[in-house]
Amino acid sequence: MDRSVSNQTPDISHADSSFQERILAGHAAVLGQVDYFRTNFGNARSRWKGDGTRVTEVDETISRELFADLAKSFPSDDYCSEESAETPEPLPLSAEFAWVLDPVDGTNNYAVGVPECGISLGLLRHGMPVYGFIYDYGRDNLLQGGKEFGAIEGTNPVQASTELVNEKLTFCMHFPIPTTELDALHDALQTWRIRCPGSAAVGLSNVATGRLDGCLEYRSKPWDCAAGYPICEGAGASFHFLYEPAFPLKRFSPSMGSCPFRVGSDLFHTEVCQALGIKST
Repeated sequence: MDRSVSNQTPDISHADSSFQERILAGHAAVLGQVDYFRTNFGNARSRWKGDGTRVTEVDETISRELFADLAKSFPSDDYCSEESAETPEPLPLSAEFAWVLDPVDGTNNYAVGVPECGISLGLLRHGMPVYGFIYDYGRDNLLQGGKEFGAIEGTNPVQASTELVNEKLTFCMHFPIPTTELDALHDALQTWRIRCPGSAAVGLSNVATGRLDGCLEYRSKPWDCAAGYPICEGAGASFHFLYEPAFPLKRFSPSMGSCPFRVGSDLFHTEVCQALGIKST
C-alpha cells in the first residue's frame, strides 16, 4: 500500500509573503510528524489527565516537536496546543500569527486503534483562523485550505455538499449534549442520520469534502476547530458558533471552555436551526 502523503498545496500565490511562508512551513511541519503518528497508532502509552481526557505520549511529542520546527522560522509567533502547560492565567496572544494545534485529534480512538483520528493544525492571523491542515489517518490524506484559497485533499480540490448526501440530513454530532438542546432535537433525531466519528477534525474533514451535510458540535474546544474552520470555509461550507464566538482568539488556555458550533450546507443550517428554534444566519 502506498503510504505517501501528497505534498501539494492549493494556489497560494496571491497571499503575501509572510502568509505564504507560514502555509508552506505548516504544511512541512505536519507532514514531518506523519510517520511517527502512523508508527504509534494503537500502541502509544497513555494516561488520564485531571479533566478526564486521555493523553498519549504521541500527543506530547508531536506538540513539542512540531512547534519546535515552526519556531525555528517564526520565533515571534504564538503557539497554542491542547497539550500546552497550564498557566495561572490564560496566555495572551499578541503576535500577528498564532498556531493552534491538536496533536492527536481523537485521542481515545488513536490509543485503542480506531482509525478516525488525525493531526489538526490551524493558523490564525490577528486571532482569526485563516488556514488549516488536517492529516486524516483513516484516509491517509492531508486536507488543507482556507477561505481565500479553496480546499484540497491530497491532490484533489474538494467542495462541501450543496445538496443532501443521503435521503435524510446526514451529519456528525458527539454526545453528550446539553439536555435543553437534546430535548429540542428529540423529534428530528428520529429521522436524521447521525455519525459520531469521535474526532472533530475528522467530522469537519467530511463536511469539507462533501461526505456529510454538516457538523453540530457542543463539546469542541478552539483547538478542535481552528484547522477545520478555514478549511470548511474554503470548501464552501458556512461556519457559525452557537453562542459566543471562539475567534478572534485573544487568550489561550488548555482548560478553556467549549465553543459549540454548526458548520455545513444551507440545507443543514436551515433544518438544524428550525429544530433548535433559532434563527439561521
